[in-house]
Amino acid sequence: MNQPADPSRILPARDRILNAAEVVFSEDGFSGAAMKAISQRAEVAQGLLHYHFASKDGLYAAVIARRSGRINAERIARLEKVDLAAPDAVERIMDALLRPPLGPAGGGRAYGRIFAGLLVGGERDRAMVTEHYDPTARRFIEALSRACPGASAQVVAWGYSFAIGALVATVARDDRPGRLVGAGTGALDIDAIVARLVSFASGGIRAAIAAERGSTT
Repeated sequence: MNQPADPSRILPARDRILNAAEVVFSEDGFSGAAMKAISQRAEVAQGLLHYHFASKDGLYAAVIARRSGRINAERIARLEKVDLAAPDAVERIMDALLRPPLGPAGGGRAYGRIFAGLLVGGERDRAMVTEHYDPTARRFIEALSRACPGASAQVVAWGYSFAIGALVATVARDDRPGRLVGAGTGALDIDAIVARLVSFASGGIRAAIAAERGSTT
């Protein structure tokens, strides 16, 4: 009787390489990741990595481009549905920002660790953030500014950045809160996590805006 094919082997070689690279880069970092380890995990000849991506730098850039493209496409689609004049506009903007990286588009903990590294990395990493994330970030900052008329650009931009910081901590190490209080490490309720993040980020932004207004009166 024929055995069912391994679904991971049905994927095109390029996709298998990207999936494997995402895991290896997350575990070993860019410097520690070896092309041989990536090819072994993808179950392809190492020469295929160079054929598709030319170099480790090219492969790393492709991993970032693929995942950021998926995340940002979902973010923008959700953001465009938000009524910026609604009383809960800030919460809905934060949901559009924070939910996609925690869902299928986000790639789970592996890409969360890579993204965390991008935010604190060197010139190459900053250039990737500028290219792949800043345009979408500006869309969200603009939306927050429209939803919170009178708030300064600085307060809104810092609020966005703090929300991203909370998101990165959640995606990269989503089991830590449970460990800190001695809770189990069972299946995570993504909707509950998103709700907490949205509440935290929205409350922080509203409080920062209120504090700014209070200091200028």
